[in-house]
Amino acid sequence: MNCPRCRTRQLVMIEMSIGGESVRMASCSACDARWWEGTDGSLKLSDVLELATQA
Repeated sequence: MNCPRCRTRQLVMIEMSIGGESVRMASCSACDARWWEGTDGSLKLSDVLELATQA
């Protein structure tokens, strides 16, 4: 996988379960871009925060 901003492969990937959903955060070590992915594709940060605050 490459960074969508700078195309490098220097990524940190963290997988976790938030609100019962599998979520992965990717961070580029070269340009500091960050993005989130769920089982159905990309997620906005607001979507991740909503999952985290659901009871």
